[in-house]
Amino acid sequence: MIAICSACGIAASSGTPYACSLCGGALLLQYERPDANWNKGAVQGIWKYAALLPDVPVGSRIELGEGGTPLVRSVSLAGRLGVDSLYFKYEGGNPTGSYKDRIAAMGVSWALAQGKEACIGTSSGNAGAAAAAYAARAKLPYHLYVLENMAEAKLAQVLAYRASVRKVVGFGYSPEVGEEVFERVVAASKARNWEIMVTAFRFNPYAMEGVKTIAYEIAEQLGDAAAARVYAPAGGGGLYVGIWKGFDELSRFGLAGGKPHMVAVQPDGCANIAVAYRQGAKHPAPGPATSSISGLQVPNPPDGDAALALMAAGDGSCVSVPDDDIYAAQRLLAEEEGIFCEPAGAAALAGLIRERDNGRTFDRGPVVCIVSGVGFKDGASVAEMVKNRDVPLLEVSALTI
Repeated sequence: MIAICSACGIAASSGTPYACSLCGGALLLQYERPDANWNKGAVQGIWKYAALLPDVPVGSRIELGEGGTPLVRSVSLAGRLGVDSLYFKYEGGNPTGSYKDRIAAMGVSWALAQGKEACIGTSSGNAGAAAAAYAARAKLPYHLYVLENMAEAKLAQVLAYRASVRKVVGFGYSPEVGEEVFERVVAASKARNWEIMVTAFRFNPYAMEGVKTIAYEIAEQLGDAAAARVYAPAGGGGLYVGIWKGFDELSRFGLAGGKPHMVAVQPDGCANIAVAYRQGAKHPAPGPATSSISGLQVPNPPDGDAALALMAAGDGSCVSVPDDDIYAAQRLLAEEEGIFCEPAGAAALAGLIRERDNGRTFDRGPVVCIVSGVGFKDGASVAEMVKNRDVPLLEVSALTI
C-alpha cells in the first residue's frame, strides 16, 4: 500500500501525515491487485474487502454490523423518470443510520492499530454520531466540534454515546470559520497523538477507505449489469471521491467491467463544487452556505479539489439543485418507494430529476442513487413533510372500518 497525492502525483509512505507534504493535497491509497478470491471469505461488512483496505489486525477491528446495505430497485419512480433500471443504495441501514459508519469503523480501527489515545473531529451530525459510537465501543475518548444549529436528533445521538461536544459559531456557513476549525483540529491531533476523524481524504485517507466499499457492494449486487451512472450527494466531496475510487480500483484490477459516470449533487445554497465545475475551475468556488440541507452545508469542501480533478479528467460531473427540489425528492422516496431518508439522502434523486428535466435520457445500463442516511436523522424535515396530514382521534363507537 502506498499513498499518492491526488493533486501533484507524488508518492508518500503510509506513515506520513495525512496530506501531501509537498502541496497539501489529499492522499489516495493504492494497493496491489488482490487474488481471485479476495472478497470470498466468511467475513461480512466492510472487512469482507480487507485485501483492499488499510492493514488493520483482526484484534483492532471495531465492528457494529456496518456495510452490506441493500440495493433497492425502484418500483415506481423509474417509469415516471424514463429510467429503465433505477436503484437506490440505502445507507440508512447502517448501525447509526448513515454511510458514515463505514468511515468510522475504518478510522477508529486504524486509530487503535496505530496506538492513538483519542479521536477528534468535526461534523454536521452523521459523522459525529458514527465516530462517537465506534469510539465508545473502542473505549477511546472522542472530541467533536459541530455546527451551532446542528439537527437536534443528530446532536442527541452523539451525546448518547458520551462524546465531548462543542458547538462553533459560524461553522458550516462561513468558509473562514471552517478553515480555522480544521486547522485547530489538525494541530491538536498532531500534538496529542489523537486520530483525526474529519470525513475527508484531505484529513484522513485511511478512514475514508471505508467509503469505497459502497462501490464494491453495488458492483456485486448488480452482477453483470454494471452501473452506467451513479448519483451521490456532495458536501465535502469525500463520498463522491470514495465511491469513484472503489469503482476505479475494480476497473483497473479487472474485477469489474468499466466504471460508471459519477454525478455529484449539491444544493444551490452550497454549490461550491458545482459552480467550479461549470466554470472549469480547479478549486471550489468561494462563498458562504445558505442551504438548509443538513450534512451538505460545507462552504469549504475539503475534498473539493480532488473531486474537481476527477471531473476534469472525464470521470464525472456535478449538478446543483434548489433545497425545495431535495425536499420534494425526499417526499417522493417515501410516498412512491417506501424509502424513508433525511433530506441529504434524497439529494441524489433530486439531481437525477434535474438532469432528466434538462433533457438527459437514461437508455444504457442501471442508474444508482446513493441514499446516504435514514429519515430519523432530521426530525424537523419529517415534521414539515407530514404537517398537512390530519390524524383524527375517534371514540371506538365511531370507527367505520
